[in-house]
Amino acid sequence: MSASASSDPATSDPASSGLPTSGPTRDEAAGRGVAAPNAVQPGTARAGAAQSGTPADPEPPEPLPYDGVASVAVGTVLWGIAAVVLSFMVGDLRDDGHLWWLATALCGFGLGLLGLWVVIRRRHRLRSAGPGAGPDQSDQVSSRSSSAAR
Repeated sequence: MSASASSDPATSDPASSGLPTSGPTRDEAAGRGVAAPNAVQPGTARAGAAQSGTPADPEPPEPLPYDGVASVAVGTVLWGIAAVVLSFMVGDLRDDGHLWWLATALCGFGLGLLGLWVVIRRRHRLRSAGPGAGPDQSDQVSSRSSSAAR
C-alpha cells in the first residue's frame, strides 16, 4: 500500500474529499466573500441581547474596597528575602549556571518597590477623594489636579 499526499488528512482539501464542510471557506474567512456567521453587521443589534431581554451593556461591578498595599508589600519582602539568601550562595549559583536566580530575585524586589510606590499613591488618592468615591472618581480627581499643576 503506497502513501500519497491526497490520503494524508492533514494536507488534503476537505472539499475535494467529498466530506461536507462546516464553517466559512478560506476566502470567506479572509474577508473576500460572505461575512463570518457570528459577525455583527454594522447598524444591527446583537442577536443574543435582543432575544434574551437583558440589557446590552450591564452595569460594571463595584470596585473592591481593597487597595493592594499589603499584598504588594508581602511580595516585595519575599523577593528581598530570596535575594539576601541567594546572595550568600553566589559562588554555587555561578558554578551551577544559576546566577540568574539572584538576578530574578533582585528584579522582583526592585519591581516590588516600584509597585509599592504605585499602590501607596493610589491608596492616598482613594482616601483623599472621600469615603464614597470609587477608583474612577479618585483617578479623575488626581488627573485634574496634575493637569492644573502643569
